[in-house]
Amino acid sequence: MNTHKFKKLSFILLIFLFAIGCSEILVRYKGAIDFPIYDANSVIGYIPTANQKGIFLNKNNWQFNALHMGAPEFFPTSASDILLVGDSIVLGGNPLDQSERLGAQLQNATSKSIWPISAGSWSLLNELAYLRSNPEVVQQIDSIIFVLNSGDFVEASSWKCELTHPRHKPTLALWYLFNKYVYSFETCDVVPEGLQVPPGNVWDELADFLKTTKLKPLYIIYPDKSESLDAELRNKNFTPNLTKLSSMQGKIILVADDKRWQANYYRDVIHPSAEGNAVLAKIIADGIKATN
Repeated sequence: MNTHKFKKLSFILLIFLFAIGCSEILVRYKGAIDFPIYDANSVIGYIPTANQKGIFLNKNNWQFNALHMGAPEFFPTSASDILLVGDSIVLGGNPLDQSERLGAQLQNATSKSIWPISAGSWSLLNELAYLRSNPEVVQQIDSIIFVLNSGDFVEASSWKCELTHPRHKPTLALWYLFNKYVYSFETCDVVPEGLQVPPGNVWDELADFLKTTKLKPLYIIYPDKSESLDAELRNKNFTPNLTKLSSMQGKIILVADDKRWQANYYRDVIHPSAEGNAVLAKIIADGIKATN
């Protein structure tokens, strides 16, 4: 290669590296990787790491306290304290500010202290694992609410992937974002050795939990968008589990049966928008009043 071509290629490479470096700085500056990280183990599967907070895209505030709740520090009050348990419906996720998520909206609707504990794609078995591991939380609350969809009565979810549940901040933001949104070079369908949550029976474990507490849960049965539009599909997906759930202590609220709930309150195929969370919170608030 002659000197001229070498200099030209070197210049192009320097421009490329400079562009990559500037882009890396830009996405970090914009808060694109300012998201929660997770702990993973074979007991609970995964859970947002305790004591962290940030501002995703410099816009959406989020926070997790010492007990992994999406809330400020857990200080039960002399009034009513409610534990709100669920998956990504409760979590809300990066697209929403913490004030727009279900816990904050329910606190606004009830004027009670709401303590959300959740993680994306948790099943009821993951949620029960948290409750078993944190009996001091259960002992200090006055009420417990489970927000459940038709996919929550299966085996516990195990940790699989840094792209969905990152355990650390990315070393290279651009590479992480490319894998997540453009093309993934990582496998997200295999549970690493040592992180598989053992099989369980959701009905036995729920019954065992209920024996340990005087709390009578409020079960919020939440449909995805297709189920909200199709009563036949909804009945097919929910009826077997609702039959079993009705034999447990507590009360069941069917969101799809409430006329206030509409298909335009979804921001995707299952998650509520900020407006949807406000309506869902009112539905739950009325359910709380009816149990008092």
